[in-house]
Amino acid sequence: MTAAQQHTRVWLNGSVYSPADPFATALLVTGSTLAWVGSDDAARSVAGPQVTPGDLRAAVVTPAFVAHHRVAGASRDAGALPRTEQGYGAVELLGADAEALAAVAEQVVADGAHALPVLVRAVTGEAEIATSELPSPALGFDAAAHTDSAALRDAARHHLVACTRKGIQAVLVLPERPAGVHYSNSGSPTTGGGSTFGVAPTTETGSAGVGSPLTADTPGGGAAASSSGLAPNAVTNALLEAAQGARDEVGERAFRARGHRLVGVGPLDDEQCERLAELNLTVSCRAGAAPLRELSRAGVPVTLMTDASNPWSAVKDALEAPEERLRTSARAAFLALTRGAWRAHPGGSALAGQLVPGAEATLAVWDAESVMVQQAQGTGASWSTDPRARTPVLPALDDARLPRCEATLVAGELVAGTEPRP
Repeated sequence: MTAAQQHTRVWLNGSVYSPADPFATALLVTGSTLAWVGSDDAARSVAGPQVTPGDLRAAVVTPAFVAHHRVAGASRDAGALPRTEQGYGAVELLGADAEALAAVAEQVVADGAHALPVLVRAVTGEAEIATSELPSPALGFDAAAHTDSAALRDAARHHLVACTRKGIQAVLVLPERPAGVHYSNSGSPTTGGGSTFGVAPTTETGSAGVGSPLTADTPGGGAAASSSGLAPNAVTNALLEAAQGARDEVGERAFRARGHRLVGVGPLDDEQCERLAELNLTVSCRAGAAPLRELSRAGVPVTLMTDASNPWSAVKDALEAPEERLRTSARAAFLALTRGAWRAHPGGSALAGQLVPGAEATLAVWDAESVMVQQAQGTGASWSTDPRARTPVLPALDDARLPRCEATLVAGELVAGTEPRP
């Protein structure tokens, strides 16, 4: 077998999730690229007699998922990082300590996945941003470092203006609400306080200041991170006001071009959804936290965040959320965890997160009981479930058994699991 042949894979007899061919059962990978998708017979013809096809045995092939992980404080202990063996092909990392962020990114790469690190460090002007020292063309802002709405609004506006003028994306990180925190009618939390990344909160008198360094012994990050002293609605409104002010200052064209994001978004009302759409802000949230139905109707780009051991649980949570306004279809949730997550990151390929010819071959193979098009109740028929509509199908999630990852390819390399046997 030649070197070229060693880098060519043909897999048959599966269910390939591809917008290029909704009925695809086979795929061909050449090097790091997905070269072709289609039928089994055509795959054999395209590959030629020198390539031995692998039999997927009715497995489902999809783009690999993108995980979300917050690096806590200055600690380099990443805890339970999402793994390629779970079907993840990339991990978005948010952290305020540059060395810790780099160390965790190395762990992600060592596992075979792409690392998508974002440094969280507030700035007041573009002169403070050294793009050559950033791990990506984005800079995070920790909203939980402020306990006063006016201070939060002003600091976020300065950050957005600086990032826009420097030509990078601003990632506004909202505090993740910990278990046990309940907000009173006045909007004040009954317990808790502190920053998502361990930055001491800033009050009206400015005890910590914008961009304060983290302390190495301060816990933070993850789903149990502390929230700021502001109610979620107050935080969201302050950030929306900051975005409006920044857009007015730098101009709409420049502001929209950067693709600024809000990460960790929770409850929203209809007016807030409309303002997010108007400001061209992308929203990242956990399934069941934000009104996915209303965000979709307003035209807001949405990515879902998960670090679950099985990423399909996030799709299921979005499909079966307790309130109708929190739900979306399985397809929309899946796209928000794959293609949508890649599109939210600046500088990525337009084809990333898809199984189409020319895209990077980053994909996962799943053992699933059955496939179907699933629409969440109460969300309207976004995609037809009729086979004649040629809507690509996904694993059915209407029972307790979630799909199990059998293999993961990242850039054409098998990084987890086993190759389909001939």
